[in-house]
Amino acid sequence: MSSAPATDSPVAISARVTPDPSQIGDLLELEVTVAYPTGFAVNVPLGLKLDPLHLVSVEESEPESTGQGLRKVFTFTIQHFGVGEARTPSFPITYVAPDGAVQTAQVPSHSFSVTALLANEAEPKRQGEDPPISLEYPNHTAETAIYFTAGALVAGFVSALLFLRWRRRPRPVVLPPPEPADRVALRALDRLKEADYAGRGEFQLHYLMLTEILKGYLEGRFGIDALERTTDELRAALLRSEAAIAPLKPTEVIRFLQQCDLVKFARFAPPPSEAAAAVEQARGMVVATTPVAPAGPKDQAPKDRPSETGPKEQVVKDMSSPAAPKLVPEADIPTEPVPKYKEEDE
Repeated sequence: MSSAPATDSPVAISARVTPDPSQIGDLLELEVTVAYPTGFAVNVPLGLKLDPLHLVSVEESEPESTGQGLRKVFTFTIQHFGVGEARTPSFPITYVAPDGAVQTAQVPSHSFSVTALLANEAEPKRQGEDPPISLEYPNHTAETAIYFTAGALVAGFVSALLFLRWRRRPRPVVLPPPEPADRVALRALDRLKEADYAGRGEFQLHYLMLTEILKGYLEGRFGIDALERTTDELRAALLRSEAAIAPLKPTEVIRFLQQCDLVKFARFAPPPSEAAAAVEQARGMVVATTPVAPAGPKDQAPKDRPSETGPKEQVVKDMSSPAAPKLVPEADIPTEPVPKYKEEDE
């Protein structure tokens, strides 16, 4: 192994050739190991030539830590077509310092020996040839083996094609059900509230996100093409869908979007409390139009409950008992109130 002479360069280089000795025309490996500090980059110059050696290929390893820096190994596959002692030429390795300065360091030259393929004789003689082998013809065993091998290859090829075709067959893709638009909008409003853009003075961004959330909800919940439309373009679509978006009114939605446009385009800076109230106002629109889940099946009456077909006097007597629960007519049972969006005064 050869090493570069000690200099002020922060890069240390060593080189070796394997196998040594070798025979003429063999593929040899010139292994160059470069040790350098952390933060440097090391590479081989483009268009490198190693005359009189023939350069076949260049490979480089990933940098590995040495505890005090990094180490990288470059493997040059070379050939030499001469016999006797030979040397690899010295060539540069480029390294880039952390400040961007590009410098070079020289790879040391390394000697190796190459031997001939012929025997070490003054006048080598050619060896005799083996006698020809006579095969009986027709050779049924050889023919059977050839046909069997050819048939097996064809069968394997066809089986592989069928298997690949079976693997590439179209398969049904089962997609998960889409998330309800109201859940998506409420979660986005929560994130907008936590981001507190208005508290940091980013009112345009706050109201931009707010209008995108509301338009996305209108599009996902009612099928209104809202995201790609301006407030004026959206007015006609909301008026056509007035019955679908109830209890919301198109004028309420348009007024809310126009107030947001004042901040986005007119650069109006409302107080942070008004920005937070706008989020809650949009939340009220979403909650007011959230579909109500259908009620489950009614509970069955207990077995010991008096039958409605029994005597009327018995039923009245049981109802007048202090231990009997007071029944409320089904029409008077209050349902869960649906919050409605309160219209602002125009």
